[in-house]
Amino acid sequence: MVRGERLSDAIVYNKMNLLKKDFSGYIEKNTGKVDANLPVFFGYVVSALENSFPDISDESYDDFIDSITFKVLDVSSNINDFEYVKKVILNALRLKKRKDADMGVNIVVGLKLLKIGDNAHALEYLRNYWNLDVMLGAAVAHCYYTLSLREYTDEERQKKSRPGEMELLAREKMIELSRKKPPLQKLPQLELEDTAFLDKIFWQMIFLSLEWFPSEAWFVTIGLEKAKISNNSEMKKRLLEIGAEQFYNDINFLREMFYFKLEGKDAGGAAGVVNQLIKQYPDNLEPIFLGLKLSLLTTKKITYHSFRKLAITKGMPVYTIGLFDFAFDLLNKDNKEALGHLADIEKNFPYLEYYVTTLQYLAKDFFSEDESRKKTAKKTILDSIEEFCIEVIRNKEPLR
Repeated sequence: MVRGERLSDAIVYNKMNLLKKDFSGYIEKNTGKVDANLPVFFGYVVSALENSFPDISDESYDDFIDSITFKVLDVSSNINDFEYVKKVILNALRLKKRKDADMGVNIVVGLKLLKIGDNAHALEYLRNYWNLDVMLGAAVAHCYYTLSLREYTDEERQKKSRPGEMELLAREKMIELSRKKPPLQKLPQLELEDTAFLDKIFWQMIFLSLEWFPSEAWFVTIGLEKAKISNNSEMKKRLLEIGAEQFYNDINFLREMFYFKLEGKDAGGAAGVVNQLIKQYPDNLEPIFLGLKLSLLTTKKITYHSFRKLAITKGMPVYTIGLFDFAFDLLNKDNKEALGHLADIEKNFPYLEYYVTTLQYLAKDFFSEDESRKKTAKKTILDSIEEFCIEVIRNKEPLR
């Protein structure tokens, strides 16, 4: 890149990833040479980084150094030599720019030690950062828990009436996480090529925590968030089953179960969840909203009009019902009636004109003979109405 030329953030991100991959490949093929000449190698990394990206932020610069540091440690045969580890740390630190430069290096060193099962030393590097990210907090708790298994034999553990000191520390760390509620997978140091070891640790600690603290719903909630990020349907199903059993009166888990049933094309199961929600939350509009949503997907008139009648009885805002009417008629190919509902909304609620205009525009694509455009329009319309209506229902006031 020519100096003075500015690239978009997305292009810079992609180009930095390519450079990172180039260095990763070099490190894998030349690990001995890298270990023998750490100052020269890191100097080469900095030179390539500064020449390619002269205007990157100090944060991005330091994050790049962290990722290279982890790779060097990850492939080296000298990882058990702590004099070598210290050399890698020193070489990385002298090149970093931010005042808290040691944090990133300590995290990547700790993660590497964690990966190879050296939990005692990993704990030394990670324990101060447990509350920055749920994954790190679970990793620190895992270190304590793993070390607790060495405190007693299985026979001694069975005889003891209370957990050992290290297990208590693990429990304390997990319950502190549930109170602090740090973000999940937000640290760049956690963006590793292979996160399988870290994911395994996370799930181990989540399910242990559900044994230790069975009434703490946060462990299910954060597990579901992780399952979504990882596209892990198996874990999602397992957690939803736990949530439905242990927290059956919590609307959040039942809502998640509803969408999980929909994803699995289990309309009957989704309908069962809606019925359960209506019984448990008779004064809440959201279960009725979910019933209307399900009716749109099944396009059954009897079901739709049953939920529509219930929505009117329970006082759902008129314009949200009108939006559902528009979508239902559209899906049933009654185009004239569908557009008529939009016209009524625009007439009676003029402050929604901007939204009605958008839907009218999308409806044109829905009427198109181009199947691709029609499919895109359908998804956009349904997603938009869902997002709009659920926000209105939860806020209990019209959007202006």
